[in-house]
Amino acid sequence: MLGTAGGWNITLVYGGAHFGKSLFWYSSELLFAFFLTEISGLQPAEMGVVLVAGFLVSAGIDIAVGTALQRWLGNARLASRVQVLGAVASAAALAAVFLVAFAPPAWRFGLALVCGLAFRLAFATYDIPQNALMSLATSDRDTRARVASTRIWFSGAATLVVAGAIGPMVTQASRAAIPAFLLALSLGFAVIAVSGAALLAHRLSGAHLAAPSAGPAPPARWQPSAQVWLLIAVSVITTLFTPTFAKLEPYFAAYSLQSAWWGGAIIIAMAAGIVAGQPLWARLALSRPSSVVMASAALVQIVSLAAFWILGLAAPAALALCAFGFGVGNGGVGTIQWHAFSDIVARQAPRHTGLAFGAFVATGKLGFAAGAAMIATALQMASFRDSESKLLITFMAAVPAAGALLLLVVAWGLARADFKARQGAATT
Repeated sequence: MLGTAGGWNITLVYGGAHFGKSLFWYSSELLFAFFLTEISGLQPAEMGVVLVAGFLVSAGIDIAVGTALQRWLGNARLASRVQVLGAVASAAALAAVFLVAFAPPAWRFGLALVCGLAFRLAFATYDIPQNALMSLATSDRDTRARVASTRIWFSGAATLVVAGAIGPMVTQASRAAIPAFLLALSLGFAVIAVSGAALLAHRLSGAHLAAPSAGPAPPARWQPSAQVWLLIAVSVITTLFTPTFAKLEPYFAAYSLQSAWWGGAIIIAMAAGIVAGQPLWARLALSRPSSVVMASAALVQIVSLAAFWILGLAAPAALALCAFGFGVGNGGVGTIQWHAFSDIVARQAPRHTGLAFGAFVATGKLGFAAGAAMIATALQMASFRDSESKLLITFMAAVPAAGALLLLVVAWGLARADFKARQGAATT
């Protein structure tokens, strides 16, 4: 079983497989927008169409897979084999996206749209089965906690690896060599991802896995509670507002800072903050209400982003420190939203887990789609390549800060919902 106290070898194999999957995900999150506009020559509006269409299709696939999860991903061995196929398909699709820059200019928008959709479809077949293994190949709350902790660590490591590619991307002198660099990077990621997925499938094929219990028949309909809706709101907020910082950072490094070194340092500092803050947030999640932890993480984001905007271009080292603080707060929100949602689903909808998580991930994809459209519109309307323009730094700070303010409202709502739930339990 994954996550057992004496079975760290196979748990680390799962972490390695998640590392490979995260390399693909963060490649799309941190690199796609800049690659499509500045390397492939697409207009910001065209880039927005590519990203938005991909996220919308992916949201539909997540719902479909989540609904059918118990029918075609009913055991860990099958799920592990499906994720291998998803890893291979995702590797091919990611390479195809980076090949767009080699096509004739008139073809690039159409090819980017097709290849982007193919990547989102392929990634869904990779992502959902691997996530399902957290339930299918574990036995209790403790084993799932160890697997979740392993996932967070390897996900943070993948963020740092992909963030390291930002510097070469924004180096003006080597701009012509970037398509080949990214293609080579994607092939390296493919080797890691497919190997990790295949090794996990091999290990699980010989593991002694407990047969899932039949359990009672699920209710005909699932009625989400107020807490569920509030956490779904968190999913939308964190995907609509928060990614603006990282998606605009390559533009900020290239046109405002005009420094590949500091551009790489800032995005790496943000990723390092996500990783470094995890022990703190994990401890608080076990000892404090979710609403308190979420509000604390949102406040850390707001303070860090305000400092980032006030500093402007005066002190790049201080900007990196602010980005680190933003990453700490970002990681805290991510930790508590998944911890709280997992706990509520386990207590309120144990027989609708696939549907619940499918809806949770799908609403996040809708937030990503809306956020991509917002960024594309802003870039289309303004001259962001002007080194004197404050558009980029203002957007990088103000948009995620607005999301953090909304998280404070959600945290207040969670506190009220939890209080009412306790009152209802006491009266019964």
